This record gives sequence, C-alpha cells and structure tokens, in this order.
Amino acid sequence: MERVYIHSFSTWPSLFFLSLSTSQPKPQIPTSLEKQNSPHSHGFSPFPFFSSLLFSSPWFPKHLSFTSLFLMCKKKKAIDATAPTHLRPPPTPPPVVSSSSFSSSAPSSSSVPLVSSGSSVTKTSSQLSAVRSSLPNPAILYPFQELSLATNNFLSKPLSSSPSPCWKCSLRKRNTTVYQLPFHLSDPKSISSLLSLLIQSHHANIVPLLGASLPSPSHHYIYLVYSFTPSSSSLSSCLRNPHNPSYTPLNTWLSRVQVASDMATGLEYIHLHSPASFHGRLSSSAILITEQPSLRALVSLYGAADLSGDVRPASVEESRRGYVAPEVLNRTTSASHQSDVYAFGVLLLELISGEEPVKYRLDKGTKEMKQVSVIDKANKVMKGEGDERKGKLRRWVDRRLNDSFPVEAAERLIQIALKCVEQDPTVRPDMTWVAGKLSKVFLESKMWSDRLQVPTDISVSVGPR
Repeated sequence: MERVYIHSFSTWPSLFFLSLSTSQPKPQIPTSLEKQNSPHSHGFSPFPFFSSLLFSSPWFPKHLSFTSLFLMCKKKKAIDATAPTHLRPPPTPPPVVSSSSFSSSAPSSSSVPLVSSGSSVTKTSSQLSAVRSSLPNPAILYPFQELSLATNNFLSKPLSSSPSPCWKCSLRKRNTTVYQLPFHLSDPKSISSLLSLLIQSHHANIVPLLGASLPSPSHHYIYLVYSFTPSSSSLSSCLRNPHNPSYTPLNTWLSRVQVASDMATGLEYIHLHSPASFHGRLSSSAILITEQPSLRALVSLYGAADLSGDVRPASVEESRRGYVAPEVLNRTTSASHQSDVYAFGVLLLELISGEEPVKYRLDKGTKEMKQVSVIDKANKVMKGEGDERKGKLRRWVDRRLNDSFPVEAAERLIQIALKCVEQDPTVRPDMTWVAGKLSKVFLESKMWSDRLQVPTDISVSVGPR
C-alpha cells in the first residue's frame, strides 16, 4: 500500500515540500541538478519541480486541486502557530485614574474611560461638557474699549433698581451686568491677583463675578462685570412696585421666609468660606429675586467692596443710610462682618413689614420732618405682652400677606432681626447663628403651610346602605 506524506516547514511560509514514500523506486535526480535546486541556493524556486512531480504521481487524488492543497497546508500551519487558549495570559484591565487630587466634586476628564462604541462616546462627551460648564471661568480683565462698545459708550438705559449705576450688555457671547463703582484702592496693581481669588468662589445664592475693568490707575471708577440673571428683579422692586403698590410677587409667608434663608446662606458663605473680607454694600437693591423654578434670592455685588476699596465711612451713600451700622455712619470704624449683620437685620424687618428702612414724616407739632425707621417700629411692636403684642404684630406685618402667617414664627423672625441690629457691634450674632435660626423658622413655616393646603388624597365612594 502506498502512502503520501505532506510536510510543511516554517522556514518557507508560502512553500512546502512533498515526500513520496512508495514501493516503486524514486526518480533519480542528477547530482548537479540537485545541488542547483538546493533550497539554500539563490535565484531558484523548487516549487515548479516538486509541483510537477506531485501532480504526475498516480497516487495523488484527482479531485484535489493544487490550490486546495496549498490552502489546507497554510491553514494547518496557522493552527499550529496559535498558542492554546488556556495558556494565554488574562487581559490587562485599563488603569484607573484617581480623582482625589481634583479639587472639585465633579469627576475629572482623565478618569472617564474611553470606549469605542458610538453611544458611549456621545455619553462621555456630554459628561465632559457638563463638567466644563460647572467649572469656574478664569478671571477676565476687560479692556475699557470693549465695555464702551457693549454699552454704547454707557449711553444705554441703566437698570433702575440697582444701588449703583449698572448696564445690561453682552460681552463675549454672554449676557452680563456691568456696575460702575467709585475706586479707592491704594494699589491698582493688586486688582488682577485679587480678582483671580474672588472669582473662584461659587455659591447657589451669589451672583457670579466674571471680571473687572479699570480704564487707568488714576481713574475714579472701576467697572465690575457680573453674570446677568434672567427673569429676576431686585427685592426693593418686589416689595415696593411704584407702578402697582398693592401687588407683590412675595405674597405668601413661606416665600418671604425662603428669601430670608437664602440671603442668610449667601452672606454666611461670604463671611466664612470666600476670600472676600465682607460684603459692605448689602441692601434690598443688592438682592435679586428669581422666578424660576421658584422664588429664590441671590446676593449681588459680591467682592465689590474689596475690588473698589469703598470701605471708608466717608463714602457711604445717602440712599443706603438705613442699612449702614451706627459705628460706620459715625465714622468711628469701617465696614466689617458686624456691619453686614446689621444690614441683614434691617433687610429682615423690611421683608416682614414691606416698608422702606427709613421714612421721613412731617411732625404736626414741630412742623419738621421726622425720621422713622423700621427698627423703631419693630421695637414698639415687641414691647407688648400676650395678645397685645400679637395684635400689634398682625397690624405691622405686610397686609398683602392677607393676615395668613404663623404669628409665633413671625415673632421669632423679628427677634432674630432685632438681635442683628443691636447698637453695640460686639453683641451682634454671627451669620452662622442667624442662618441656623432662620432654617428652623423656615421648617416651621413649611409645616404650617402644608397643614393649610387643601387635601388631595380624599376619596369618596357612593354605594347602597
């Protein structure tokens, strides 16, 4: 019986040698030709010689072509060259980048694994965009010509509810608000470093600071750029609308306590967690009330006192007399945390009563104008006892609330405000204490409001007796 052996060698991947073992004698190859056809010789391929020898053999199957035989040998070689599956090392997992060094709570872009699927890449891109939008923008020193061009040389109509001249404009594809403030800083070169520190502070109840512009070191004004808050109005406009005095968007007790809590939280952040020394310009015109998603409060003009240097008692404006602490008004000291607490107490009383901090009325006896403040009225209300005090309180609280408020909560709110407006600055509480007390009042007011709501989970069934 005759057998055919097919051997493949790895030295020639595209060639193979065939050795035929048969009982018949092998064909004799001349020595010279054998030496010439040696696989180590150059310029000669043994493929034609052996292929003709193979196909002319009577033992080669007629139905098997040379191409099929070549592919079979090549496939067999590939299988032999592949390592067994159980001997392969396990795949190395992708490295995990720690995000502990990242200062923000948002994940770092380097810790997001990159994948090849289209949906995953889209999701990763959206996550990176969200992270970038949450990061603080770098401080910008705007050229004065850019501000002049955006505000039409400051001839555009300024916002009327602002405590200082300000204009709404668009700077670098972003809606902004530009404030003009007196400049008293002794070292104008420190504005860049101070601005880079202030711009890192971000809080939900503070209007973001974007940049500043100083025309020249000898200029008398500095221009501060803040992010524009859409659908907003100042607290003074919400409480005293000159076009419709009988209407106010803050027509519920819960909305006013929410505004008070937001103001306290924002001011506490400025005092304890920001590089700003203090606010220094707190008033109802510096508080913005937003409509969406609900009525919330934002503290504007953050960092204005530090950047403008307007902390001296001589620069106190007449329009802010009702918010200025006595020690600052008497020029015995400059603005500080204690003066901010005093202004916050005035804001609380203004929020409860809806009245201006200071009014001037004609005294019929002396025929002279007499100054009356909300602090004096609040002290008179709290002098009574029992039902007398409650009666005075209900008559003094803003009537646009329609006498719908918890009397005990309103009484505690007035007590907190009177502690803030103490004449002695050393006995005034700090904003941490004030924010904690207001949080409790807000929770009590929320429970009171929930009890007054019409129940919606009542079911009525009608059936035979």
